[in-house]
Amino acid sequence: VIQGLKHRQNCLLESPTGSGKSLALLCASLAWQRQEAARVEKYNDEIDARQAEVQARQQEAKQEERRMKRNALQQQQLIESTPDSGALSTGEMETEASTIEIIDLETTNDSLMTSDESATQILPADEVSKHELLTDDEDDFQPMKKSGRGLGFSAKAFDQENNENDRPLSPTLRRSKRELDPEIPIDNYVPEPATKKQVVPKIYFGTRTHKQISQITRELRKTQYRSTRSVILASRDHTCVNPLVERMSNKNEHCKELLDGAGCGFQTNARKLGSFAQLQKCNVMTGYDLEDFVEAGRREKACPYFATRHLQEHADIIFCPYNYLISPSIRRSMGIELENQILIFDEAHNMEDAAREASSFTICQDEIQAAMQDFEKVGEKGLFEPYAHRQLAQLMSHLSGWMDSHENSLRSLGFDSSGKFWNGTDVLAEFDLVGLTTERYQQCMGYMEVIATHRTEIQEQQKERGGRFTSSKENEEPELLKLTMKTTEDVLQIFTSLTARNGSQRDDFRVALLKNSVRRKRDNRSGVTTKEILSINIWCLNPAVAFQELKDTVHSIVLTSGTLSPMQSFQSELDCPFPIKLEASHVIDRNQVFAGVLGMGPNNIKLNGSFRNVETFQYQDELGQLVLRVCQAMPHGILCFFPSYRLLEKVSERWRSTGLWHQLSSVKQVLIEPRSGSADFELAISTFYDCNATPLATQTGAMFLAVCRGKVSEGIDFADNNARAVICIGIPFPNFKDLQVELKREYNQANRSRGLLPGADWYEIQAFRALNQALGRCIRHRFDWGAIILVDERYCQSPRYTQSLSKWVRSSVQNYPSWEQFMRQISYFRDNMLAKATPPPSLESSVNSGAYNIADSSLEDAPAGSAGNVASNFYAHLALGVLAVSLLLHLIGRMMKV
Repeated sequence: VIQGLKHRQNCLLESPTGSGKSLALLCASLAWQRQEAARVEKYNDEIDARQAEVQARQQEAKQEERRMKRNALQQQQLIESTPDSGALSTGEMETEASTIEIIDLETTNDSLMTSDESATQILPADEVSKHELLTDDEDDFQPMKKSGRGLGFSAKAFDQENNENDRPLSPTLRRSKRELDPEIPIDNYVPEPATKKQVVPKIYFGTRTHKQISQITRELRKTQYRSTRSVILASRDHTCVNPLVERMSNKNEHCKELLDGAGCGFQTNARKLGSFAQLQKCNVMTGYDLEDFVEAGRREKACPYFATRHLQEHADIIFCPYNYLISPSIRRSMGIELENQILIFDEAHNMEDAAREASSFTICQDEIQAAMQDFEKVGEKGLFEPYAHRQLAQLMSHLSGWMDSHENSLRSLGFDSSGKFWNGTDVLAEFDLVGLTTERYQQCMGYMEVIATHRTEIQEQQKERGGRFTSSKENEEPELLKLTMKTTEDVLQIFTSLTARNGSQRDDFRVALLKNSVRRKRDNRSGVTTKEILSINIWCLNPAVAFQELKDTVHSIVLTSGTLSPMQSFQSELDCPFPIKLEASHVIDRNQVFAGVLGMGPNNIKLNGSFRNVETFQYQDELGQLVLRVCQAMPHGILCFFPSYRLLEKVSERWRSTGLWHQLSSVKQVLIEPRSGSADFELAISTFYDCNATPLATQTGAMFLAVCRGKVSEGIDFADNNARAVICIGIPFPNFKDLQVELKREYNQANRSRGLLPGADWYEIQAFRALNQALGRCIRHRFDWGAIILVDERYCQSPRYTQSLSKWVRSSVQNYPSWEQFMRQISYFRDNMLAKATPPPSLESSVNSGAYNIADSSLEDAPAGSAGNVASNFYAHLALGVLAVSLLLHLIGRMMKV
């Protein structure tokens, strides 16, 4: 990380969970930032000093010019007051001349004028001829010969006389000077007053969720950098404290409506939390947790969402979900400027998908038609720009008409779904045929800007009067609906996306016209109704589109995760160089993890998780017997990952019908990951933790049936007894029938010449990245241990599959050709680990109290009631954590010196 920041290079770093990755990221980046701040301060001080010197010389030159003009005018007046200029003897004239000091000052700044030029420009017009008479014709009054650009001695002589007083240049300014003009002598160089000062880059630390941000800030508070000014950016859903809004399901829209109306007093009070000094007064310390910040907002009746706008201007490190940094629209709304800043993306294994989604969006025809009607209604009033409103209404009408013209030619895509697809070039040609030309789009962009500006002005006027912008009789000018504004922005964004960078990226998009049958609840009535929804979808297939602006403007990009493998796709997909790559080993010993591949079950029936085989009862029954035997062999918690919800539901149903579910429940409490609903998920996780902490008399813990790419597989901590075994069934390839997956495979295959991976290779990498993320749930810290079981005969048949695993798993994985051999080895592993469960000798005496307080090297807290052997290992964890951090800081210091 330090090398990347020093040399403005990008980094791609994989380090397993529990290896201190987040702590290293924080300490390394903040250490570099502190040193950079000291260097920039010194550089800017030198700039200030040189500018002060230049200004002093400029002032001195101005004073000298005024004195020269005064003396020259006095001499001229002396000449004019003498009736006969010849009456003065030569000696007398020389005496008079000797009282006049005329000096030619050539300053080191090009903006200063020579004496002749300045005198000519500064003197009034009626005095110019007098000055010319003095300087050009009356040579007798010039004590020295002209040299170079003015009177008196030369600039070279002046510089030589004053060279002793010139301040020496620092090495930094010498380098800057050579870049500006290598012809100017270094010793006499003075920077121009407009020399640009340097700014210390901010660190934007992005991760996937706010829960992970809480884990990162907790790590920050353990370090000597805990006093660093930090800010957490969050949406209104997480930060709104207005009682009128926070109870609403859509806080974002209700907040905007309130602001457009009479206003929000909490927003007005946002400055109460708008500085770090004010935060301290409210007992919110640096490195704060978002919950503490929101609670302070409630106490002070101040809006945390808008307070962060003020805080981020002066923050050194800013934490946020990483879609805030990728999405241009979110960056604009949050006021995020990334030029010359440092971007760190933790848990970045989903970066490719996140970048594509940031440039993709959907618009329903109902929304387009509603916007058209709204523009027509406002345009009919004719109070402000009626022509602009009519033109925008026509734009919506033409787009809706184009959608209608293709509705009957959509091909079936499956149950209750049909669609049609175009690349960017073809859809622009389609739009041209119905009058949706690029020129018309540009005109509508201008109309929309005028309307939006006027709308904002009217709303501000209404706020000042304490009223709301309405279409009442008192105010005959109607208001465009917020949904209309949003829909219009999305429609115009279609053209913006397809024409950006002179249209060079238009074929990186696919435009899909889809018709889906949607079931909805009846309004105020029981039952449901089915409605067909027609929508236009803009799908970005190239993640480099969203990443382009980032890589061109920022200081450095650091992508990290515990599971980046396979790593080869990131550079090609993001079209971003990563000169620094690292695939780190785990901090555990090899004997702390058991990694086995099984191609058959207890009855020697082959287990191949291809679509054709998983449908058979033979596969499902053999799989159930395998899971049952593992549950009987391994104590405490077990995670069992399926490649899809469909297979999970099918297998669960089969196990219930055969009685296997009852057998499993007699050994473990069996829980299933819910498809949706945060409340249901939290209840399932809590039950799982409790069962592993205090199992029933007849059970040895709990088993969680989950899905790769689901909530359980990412960002949840299953340390110690919560995951003594992880079973991964099959290989989690993406659904090949998914429209976007199909289009992405075709896109990559067609663009291999640009360095993209072939479609099949891209498809395979997505599977193993999801698999590696699930496997990472097993080992969570230095003293953790567990078994990893890969169930699919394809691992045995193809070595490239095992080579796609993370390095720490790849180095330990073993292929077991028979069930008996597998059971002997996993039983030996279990017994060996249980025998070593006695905690290491306490090193409490070596703990250095103060800067650090590391009770567990895991990033995530162990859940309540699941302490297990963590509590007994407290002092060992604490001591080793401190030693590890001390070694890390020592190495950072050595590297910074180098």
